[in-house]
Amino acid sequence: MEKRPASKHGLTLIEVLIALIILSVGVSAMMMAMSRCLAVVRTARNRETAHALIQRVEIEFPITAEEIDETSETGTFDDTPGYTWQREVTMVDAEERPGLFMVTTRIEWSERGRDAFEEVTVYRYEPKAESVTSRT
Repeated sequence: MEKRPASKHGLTLIEVLIALIILSVGVSAMMMAMSRCLAVVRTARNRETAHALIQRVEIEFPITAEEIDETSETGTFDDTPGYTWQREVTMVDAEERPGLFMVTTRIEWSERGRDAFEEVTVYRYEPKAESVTSRT
């Protein structure tokens, strides 16, 4: 009777180590991608909150047509800590276009140690505003 060599079963130590290295590189790449996705979601949520707060400033502190004048206002939100607002009203060109105002509303907050902001600029034409009629 002839003795046959035993067949190899299983993996060698080098094959196992190579598989573990490939697996760890893949898992770490997935963790980095997931972390970046969460950061993008956080930024999007902050910007959405800022847009809602811009609309809230327009509702709570409206600028009426008769009272519009070059001003600058600032404030905070009691129920949304960390966010501040600033609104600046400037007349675009008093001589050429009396009554044309530029209203810039800006919401500022801190995001991961850096200052961030969202800003909306609107042009309003109010030819019958008191600030326009008093200059002419």
